[in-house]
Amino acid sequence: MKPQLAYIVFLVMLTSSLAAGIDSMLRAERQAQQSVDLALAMTLRECEPDRIDADTIRVYRSHIALTELRDTAYLSLAIADDERQQATMLRANTGLTLPRLWRLSDQRASGFLAALAAMWLATSLFIMRRQGNLQVVAATTSVGLGQLTYDAQSRRFSVSGRELNLTPMQHDLLQLFIEAPDHRLLQQDICKRLWPKKPDASATLYTLVRRLKHTLSETTDLQVECDRGQAYRLL
Repeated sequence: MKPQLAYIVFLVMLTSSLAAGIDSMLRAERQAQQSVDLALAMTLRECEPDRIDADTIRVYRSHIALTELRDTAYLSLAIADDERQQATMLRANTGLTLPRLWRLSDQRASGFLAALAAMWLATSLFIMRRQGNLQVVAATTSVGLGQLTYDAQSRRFSVSGRELNLTPMQHDLLQLFIEAPDHRLLQQDICKRLWPKKPDASATLYTLVRRLKHTLSETTDLQVECDRGQAYRLL
């Protein structure tokens, strides 16, 4: 997965989430304004339109359908000025702050898109990290030891760019040495890996090691040494 594509999709999802959230808040604001405007119209039928007192506010709030607005809504006097005359009029206000408006709005679509964006980002980062690890592994498939180089992809040994001439058994043993920690192998482990069906392959192993030593001494600066009579180490 390309990082640019992953980030673009994430930004599109995140932008969609924000747009859905803002649209929901705007719709909630319009609904709230309609509710207080209707409450004001009903209040004007019962109270004097040019005066605001405690009874006016009480009646006004009692007519508000949305209970969330009854604690915040208020009335104000506005002056309508035209060329002929000036007139005062009551104006209904929701009094909603941004956090209250957000709680009043329906944010399920926005939340769903935000969760989807977060899941996409987490999945993309996981995939890109895994791809990055694979690339690192691919970059380190060539192992060098002294003059010897081993290419894990082609399973080839080479010295100064030239392929090392090995028998199949010598190749398998040398590969075991390259892949082993500290390039050290127990004799019994070598026998189990190379001759799993042979009860005692110690003599065969001794012959194979002797021939591999000879090949390495003629072509490389490496050698195979016996370690405490129980293991072999490639140095």
